[in-house]
Amino acid sequence: MTRHLSSLDFMQTFSAKLDVALRNLSLAQYPPDAHRTMRKFASSEVAQLLDVTEAYIRQISLKGKGPEPEVAANGRRLYSVEQILELRLLLAENGRKKWINPRRAEGEACQVIAVTNFKGGSSKTSTTIHLGHYLALKGYRVLAIDLDPQASLTALHGALEGFDPREGETFYSAIRFDDPVATETLIHKTHIAGFDVICAGLELTEFETAVALEMRNTGGTGFLLRVNQAIEQIADRYDVILMDSAPSLNFLTLSSLTAATGVLIPVPAHMLDVDSTAKFLELAGSYMQILADIGAPAQWDFAKFLITKFEPNDHPQANMMALMRQVFGNDLLLNMVIKSTAVADALTWKQSLYEVQRARFSAPKTYDRAIESINAANAEIEQLLWNAWGRQ
Repeated sequence: MTRHLSSLDFMQTFSAKLDVALRNLSLAQYPPDAHRTMRKFASSEVAQLLDVTEAYIRQISLKGKGPEPEVAANGRRLYSVEQILELRLLLAENGRKKWINPRRAEGEACQVIAVTNFKGGSSKTSTTIHLGHYLALKGYRVLAIDLDPQASLTALHGALEGFDPREGETFYSAIRFDDPVATETLIHKTHIAGFDVICAGLELTEFETAVALEMRNTGGTGFLLRVNQAIEQIADRYDVILMDSAPSLNFLTLSSLTAATGVLIPVPAHMLDVDSTAKFLELAGSYMQILADIGAPAQWDFAKFLITKFEPNDHPQANMMALMRQVFGNDLLLNMVIKSTAVADALTWKQSLYEVQRARFSAPKTYDRAIESINAANAEIEQLLWNAWGRQ
C-alpha cells in the first residue's frame, strides 16, 4: 500500500529542525555575550587604503601625531579601522591630498545603489558585502539594507545585538502600510566602523500581500514610494546606501529600483545566467514603462553589469564574456570578479575577504588573486559614485 507523505508535515518538520540546528550553530559561533571585532591592518595596508606611502604613515607616528598603533611582537604596526579613519581625517585637515576624506560634500546626494538580478546564485550578496566593506574602509559612511527574506546579508553579521527577526525588527517595519516605524530605529551598528546594516527576515514577504491589498483597495501605485520614503528619513547620515535585493522581481525589488540612484546587476558568464538576466531586463523594462506612463519614471545616475564568478581559463565563459561585452558595451564594468575558493571560504566563516587575515588561507596566492579582482571592481564602482557627484 502506497504511503502518502503529508506536505504540511514535511515542510513544518524540517523547517523547525533546520531552524533549531542553524540557531544553535550561530550561537556556537557567536554566543549572545560575544563581541565581534574587526581585524587590525598593517601599516602597509593602511598606506594602500589612504593612498600614501608607508614611510609617510610611519613618519606621522614617529612625530607623535595621529593614533598610536599597536606594535606586534615582530615589530609590525597595526591599526584598527577607527584609527585608519582618524588618520584619514587628520590628513584631510592637512590638505595633503584632495578627497582623502571621500565623504560627500554639500550638494552631493546620497547614492542609493540597488544590487539586483532575479537569478539566484549571481553573487548579489557577495557583491553587496564586499562593496560595502570596501567603501567603509575607504572612509565612506555606508548603510546596507537587506531586502531578501532569505536574509543572507543579515546572517553574515552573526548575532547582532538587539536584533530578532521574529520581533518586527526588519526593514518591513519601515515600509509597511499600517503604523510604520522610523527607519533609524532599525539601523544596527556593525563591528566595522562606518558600516551599518538594516536586517531582513521572512516577514519581508508580507510586503507583497500588503501591496496586493493596497492596490485592490486604492488602485494606486503609492507602494512604489515606500522604500524611497523610508530611505529618505536617514539618507543624510550616509554617503552610500546599498540594497541587496531578493532573487525575484517582486513589488519590493521594483520599489527598490524606484528608490535607487544607481543599479548594479551581477551576472556570471554562463548561458543560463545571461539568459535569465535577459528575461529579468525584459520584465523590469515592462514595469519601468508603466512607471513612465504614469509620469513617475525611475531615474538613475548609472546602471552597470558586473561579471561575477569568472574563471579565466574556461573557454565557454570567455566566449560568453566576449558576447556580453559586445552587447552591453560600456555598460559592462571593465573589471570582473573571479570565482575563488577564498571568497567561498570567507563567506562560510560569515566574513568578507576584507575581514579575514591573509595568513588564514592555506594558499595565500588564492586570496591575493581574489582580493585583487574584488578591489579592481569596487574601485571602478567607486569611480561611478565620483562621476555621479561630479568630482574630478
